[in-house]
Amino acid sequence: MRLTFWGTRGSVPAPARTAWRYGGNTACIEVRAGSQLLILDAGTGIRELGRQLAREFGAAGFHADLLLSHYHWDHIQGLPFFEPLYAAGNTVAIFGPPPAPGVPSTLAGVLNILFHTPFFPVALEQLKTGATLRELDWKSDFSLGEFRLRTCRLRHPQGALAYRLEHEDASVVYATDHEPGHPSYDKELIRLARQADLLIADAHFLPEELRNGKKSWGHGSWESAVELAHAAGVRNLVLFHHESFRSDEEIEEIVERARRRFEATWAASDGLVVAVEPGQVEVGSLAARLGQRAALHLPIEVVTQENGKMQREEAQLENLSFYGAYILSPRRLEPKQPIEVSMSLQAPRPNGQGSALAPPAENRFHLRGYVLRSEPVTVDSGWNGIAVHFPGLRPTYQSGRPLPAPTRAPEPPRVSWWQKLAGLWPVARLRSQ
Repeated sequence: MRLTFWGTRGSVPAPARTAWRYGGNTACIEVRAGSQLLILDAGTGIRELGRQLAREFGAAGFHADLLLSHYHWDHIQGLPFFEPLYAAGNTVAIFGPPPAPGVPSTLAGVLNILFHTPFFPVALEQLKTGATLRELDWKSDFSLGEFRLRTCRLRHPQGALAYRLEHEDASVVYATDHEPGHPSYDKELIRLARQADLLIADAHFLPEELRNGKKSWGHGSWESAVELAHAAGVRNLVLFHHESFRSDEEIEEIVERARRRFEATWAASDGLVVAVEPGQVEVGSLAARLGQRAALHLPIEVVTQENGKMQREEAQLENLSFYGAYILSPRRLEPKQPIEVSMSLQAPRPNGQGSALAPPAENRFHLRGYVLRSEPVTVDSGWNGIAVHFPGLRPTYQSGRPLPAPTRAPEPPRVSWWQKLAGLWPVARLRSQ
């Protein structure tokens, strides 16, 4: 299975520049396996997914199965802007739970309201795609092509569905919009998530927010997600449904806290790509989300820890983007290993006498992240190519502070453009323990 995250926020989109790293679209995940296409929820992220599918399939058309967890705005608000609905030749099957008692009382009724004035100018019957609807029971077990799907009910206002997707012995559980603390709901979710290769879990609130006024709002925290991951024995955890005002820096801090208790934890971001196979998960990013890279070729200092001791050594920065860096290091590092990249920035400063400038002041520029992959550049060069990911860019500065002299590195080898391209954004492979 290959998952692409197109929207990862909760409640409302987050267009603020403080959310650019993790993205601001609401819930939508694309799932591919063979020729099958499944879509989890239809928040604002589904708009860009629709544009991508239109470019990929064109007039040939495609079929997609859309699995809705529930009908709150952040999970359906992108559906009227899903371009393939307006193109003949596409077919979409839409699945969802029973609506809460009241009006509307059916899945068809929900969609009729969504595609109806005064909320939207196009009626459901005007869509050119062939759409079929299927209302699921709270507890279902059924097949879609080569997928086996199971569901259970989550603790959320008006209810929500968790989905377990199984394909060729690989398993993914999508459990967003769940507030833990009710034994029967928690028991069913633990049973559904048991031994999954990947759990996508609600981490909308902070634990302290739940303790101070956010109870009964129908969401969990990174802490409850970690507890669920341990209880169900899952192999990897993705934190999802980020609070809309949560900044990239705050999400980074959440991941750091979660990893102290469950190491194989990631924060969902728009453009995150996860390949799930039995017993292993590979994590990367869409090319469109990697941003522009600057080729720098600068001397840097790399700081890591081994056996509780800090290691400093010289290395070379080949390129840098908002998402990470590719460096050449004399030592081979391990995937997921924390790393700090430090470089000197020389800036002239006024000397207080007219426009004359004093000698440059040295500032240290620090970026903290973790290793995605490390491998020798050539057999005998003495250098390893290290792909580094910054989980929320947070530079820090230290002005004029001397650092211990780093280990002298060998002269960097000449690296061809294709070697750089091959090593810039490898994926991180997490193997089950």
